[in-house]
Amino acid sequence: MPELPEVQTILNGLEKELKGKIIEGLDSYHNRTLLRDKELSASPFPAIIIDLERRGKFILIHLENENTIIIHLGMTGKLVLNRASTEISKYERACFIINKKDKLHFIDIRTFGKIIICPNKNVSQYLPELGVEPLSKDFNLSYLRKALKTRKAPIKNILMDQKIIAGLGNIYANEILYRAKINPETPASSLSSQQLSRLINTTKTVLNEAIEKNGTSISDYRRIDDKKGEFQNFLQIYQKTFCPKGHPVQKIKQGGRSTYFCPVCQK
Repeated sequence: MPELPEVQTILNGLEKELKGKIIEGLDSYHNRTLLRDKELSASPFPAIIIDLERRGKFILIHLENENTIIIHLGMTGKLVLNRASTEISKYERACFIINKKDKLHFIDIRTFGKIIICPNKNVSQYLPELGVEPLSKDFNLSYLRKALKTRKAPIKNILMDQKIIAGLGNIYANEILYRAKINPETPASSLSSQQLSRLINTTKTVLNEAIEKNGTSISDYRRIDDKKGEFQNFLQIYQKTFCPKGHPVQKIKQGGRSTYFCPVCQK
């Protein structure tokens, strides 16, 4: 599933290419992909894109007519922008027509992705409870100390809890904990202030590096030009046999997800 750096990379591409342009229409090819709010009084298109933002793993496209398009890529979704074409690809679930000449294709093999159109005032109804944005100033020692005070679950599980920290997933939780030298099985409430500070700084560093490299393409994720990201070439622990210092990497299961860590570096 695309995580914060991948969603941010897609958002950056959309903002560069689409802000100020007109969405002429939206074609839907799968009955589970598109959801229209009942309060939409008329067709939301055509409409000018006035702003775009990310919240956790969600892309929000704000329109001039006070409606918002919410996009969640699910496990395998991707958005590909190109010139108008009469062909519909095998796994294409929806398609936005932009300025009458471009198309933004929503391609999703597993069909867990969603496109929601709703009035601005109803956006919160379609978003889950989301915690702090890890790249914001609100993700700080005070917040994390309070959030983890009574949490005895392993810190790896906590990092992936969207109600506490929005946008992190399995790949980046592995990378962050390795670089922060924290064992993923450590109870969250037992982390010292020094460890929490290191965790915060490492999280921001890893995410910014991943965004700079256009995200991690291990499976289905692609940029809007359908090219891969590059951060998979810079992963230090995820799916590795040895850590950068040459120690054997241990693989365990946590919450049904694979955890990779170095027992030597992450004591």
